[in-house]
Amino acid sequence: MRKRLATLTTMLLALPAAAHAETAIIDNPAPPAAIAPIASAPAPDAARAPLAGISAPFRSLFDAGILINSAFYDDFQGNPVGGLSHGTANAGAGTIGADADLGTLAGITGGRFHLLFTYEYGDTLQKNIGNFIKSQDWYLPFQKFQLAQLSYEQNFLGGVVNVLGGRISAATLFARPTFGCQFISGSQCPYDLPVFTGGFSGFPYATWGGRLRINPTDKIYVESGIFSVDPNRKNLHGFNPSLKTATGIVAPVEIGYESDFTNDRYPRHYKIGAWYNNAPFTDPLLNTQRRSRALFGGAPLARTSDRGGVYALFDQAIYRPDASHRALYVLGSFAMPFDRRELFGFQNTLGVYDVGPFAARPHDSMGLMVTQLILTHAETEFLNDLLRKNGSKTFVNRNQYNIEVNYGFQPVPGVTISPNAEYIIHPDTTQRPDARVAPRDTLVLGVRLTLQLSDLLSLPSTLPRYH
Repeated sequence: MRKRLATLTTMLLALPAAAHAETAIIDNPAPPAAIAPIASAPAPDAARAPLAGISAPFRSLFDAGILINSAFYDDFQGNPVGGLSHGTANAGAGTIGADADLGTLAGITGGRFHLLFTYEYGDTLQKNIGNFIKSQDWYLPFQKFQLAQLSYEQNFLGGVVNVLGGRISAATLFARPTFGCQFISGSQCPYDLPVFTGGFSGFPYATWGGRLRINPTDKIYVESGIFSVDPNRKNLHGFNPSLKTATGIVAPVEIGYESDFTNDRYPRHYKIGAWYNNAPFTDPLLNTQRRSRALFGGAPLARTSDRGGVYALFDQAIYRPDASHRALYVLGSFAMPFDRRELFGFQNTLGVYDVGPFAARPHDSMGLMVTQLILTHAETEFLNDLLRKNGSKTFVNRNQYNIEVNYGFQPVPGVTISPNAEYIIHPDTTQRPDARVAPRDTLVLGVRLTLQLSDLLSLPSTLPRYH
């Protein structure tokens, strides 16, 4: 235990210093786990599961090939220090859906069907801070009942080839951080830069698309896909199948190496990818007269050039105290567009995540992460022109950092209470164009409540992996 704590302490002390470095640090709301499973977790404890006594109908459905999945998330936070003003906000969401094994149900070998709905509620602390990146990941500004997924999956050659298509979010399949949704801030779930600069559809705003994945070995995969880009999708519920509001396509490709506790003593995920996007976009700074839109108004300048970018993500278990699923992971990521003409120029992450930090609490977790977001020069100039127009003497810094620490306390299976703290260095004013000063560095304190139906019932959280 002393060795474990010493390793974690050393890494935690090193991370804040890295957040202030001048150079970039290099190296799903939760989507249905059946599509993109995260690192293996300890099995639910049937003896402690609160709803195990009423699980029989759900177990019968699971044995028949139907997995009912549902979850609830609630984020309460306040910023006692910094930002544009101080206050509190509460936001959350519920999900309900099902994954069906069509081999068991209908004799369609390798076929699976996925359905998911979400409902979001609440308000955001962004109004107090001014920041574009949410400190509460489950806040969604377009709060509606959503069809978050409607897709069909087919495996061929014993799972060597996998095809998935339908209404789905690109960010649940590509550039997905393994532990991203275990953190509270909005930069990792989904991974922000590919969504807001690359055009990936983010959960729950599913668009039409499909993915082809090839698994030459049990640890190596290559996948590519095509998804519609629809800027208006966030204003809709997702039930309209029309492509009338789509403006183009985004085509990602990813190569990865992944392992779990069944085939690796130290599980790991390494991913590198790139994307191509042919949808038009608006210039963050200029109007149609090629003057500052913040200072002179007018419609934003439309740009039609194709664009792309690259990303890399990794996580690696570096210490295991015993033969259980308790493990200490190091994680990181890097992403950048080639043109750097939209919102973000770079996103970089470095962190640690500890599953089962104490032997007496093997189902708890603890995480610390530093995220660096670098605004493009155009976006920075636009925000600072707004501040100048409003008479400000202070301005936005394009290098922004979010440092988060959280602890996931699990009193019983299926219930997790996660006190968390974030410190935002150089927040921006994207959500507060009326700001008369640049926001001060901000301390955010909060707590998240997570309820997972599968663990409450002591049932598997995913269908069995298809081989």
